[in-house]
Amino acid sequence: MDNLLLLLIVTTITVNAQNIAPCSSTLGCIGRVDCPKGHWHPSASLDGCCPGCVQGLGLHEPGCGALSPCLPGLTCRSGSCVLDSSSCLSAEHVPPEVSWTPTCDSSGRFQPVQCRGDLLHGRCFCYSSTGRRIFGSEWRGRATDMTCACSRLRSDLEASGRQDVTLHCSSNGNFEPLQCDGGVCWCVEPKTGQPLPQVPAVLPSMWTKLPCYNSTQHGDRYLRQCESAATAQKLVQQKFTVHGHTEVALADVVCDYDGSYGPYEVQEGIAYCTWRDGQRIAQFQMSTLKLKQMTCNCARDQKIFAGAGLELKLLCDGNGNYAKLQDNNGELFCVDRDGFVVASAVSPEDDCSAYVLP
Repeated sequence: MDNLLLLLIVTTITVNAQNIAPCSSTLGCIGRVDCPKGHWHPSASLDGCCPGCVQGLGLHEPGCGALSPCLPGLTCRSGSCVLDSSSCLSAEHVPPEVSWTPTCDSSGRFQPVQCRGDLLHGRCFCYSSTGRRIFGSEWRGRATDMTCACSRLRSDLEASGRQDVTLHCSSNGNFEPLQCDGGVCWCVEPKTGQPLPQVPAVLPSMWTKLPCYNSTQHGDRYLRQCESAATAQKLVQQKFTVHGHTEVALADVVCDYDGSYGPYEVQEGIAYCTWRDGQRIAQFQMSTLKLKQMTCNCARDQKIFAGAGLELKLLCDGNGNYAKLQDNNGELFCVDRDGFVVASAVSPEDDCSAYVLP
């Protein structure tokens, strides 16, 4: 029976192979750089070659569909090609007034580390593969060893549905040397997250025996204050739910990937910007109805700059975000959500959103 099944599989593969047209190109599979501009699509094939130089539809061109794909970086919506904000290649289709575009990898995804500005005051940030800024930042002049490998892994795990990830990332998005997750603790190489050779993983009860354990840094508990508070909150919420008290609302505890308190806390329908120690930053707040718009980047940068002996001269909105329109002695300019200038000498009527990626 096994031999018959194997024969059927081999026969099927052979027949399918015979149905594939021979590749007329001596180059085999080719990449985007080998095709004329606007003629490459990653899933297209031509004469058995993959991908082939097949023309795609450009931004706002109608008639897209399965047989008429949009160019990489665009997606078909209601029969028209529009920017795909989750694709790094969308930067190839933005208007010339957009001054900064992200760096992409060979697959068209966002590179984990995205840097802005000069070496003195510029900064680097961690990004998810779909272009969302995630935990991890560093001054550009100090970002030589920054990989964001830990932040990218945590982001991917959470995107897959895991809500109990306990990996610890350093402030620049790299791995901390000691990790515990999924009921196991082990030592890793900070830039890659690879387990250290000849250092076996141990149960959480034995984590202090690991060579990467540091009593001054780690103390007697792996989970940090915010993580412990978040865990306790979930347990209390579960008890209320079990007893039928589903209407009880507790303050939402948000933690960063290093175990410190996240950029905001939610209480009674209001979101407040917070610092790493959980303390609120000034009066920055907004309704949770608009929570998705809240970054607290400006509010937090005030403290980051002060810690570096610098003064942040940009204005914040009341919700802790950077005010898109800034004024320098009467000269107006636009900044993006990270506080970097994207347009100079604008008028009060200009829409600053036109100068940044959607």
